[in-house]
Amino acid sequence: MPSRRGRAGTHTTVIEAAEPVVRLLEARGRVSRGMIEAGIGARGRSVKVRPLPGGLRVTVVSKGSRQELHVYGVTVADARTVLTAQALPGYNINFSDA
Repeated sequence: MPSRRGRAGTHTTVIEAAEPVVRLLEARGRVSRGMIEAGIGARGRSVKVRPLPGGLRVTVVSKGSRQELHVYGVTVADARTVLTAQALPGYNINFSDA
């Protein structure tokens, strides 16, 4: 478990769809907010979790926007435990182990 949790960096803007995801992941590790892309033609809300060296890349997509988050101190197994259908109703959640 990391000794430092919460936000990484000074960029604090989070799209509405990513707020519950960030809240759940900040309880386990550090979350660095990434660039927001507008004009996305998605049908619903989704979360994609992919491993990176030393962390995870979590992409949150909603009907109008997409945001990429980098999460440190959390494994894919931890993310599977935290990001569940009960915790995020209405989200399509995808995990990639490689």
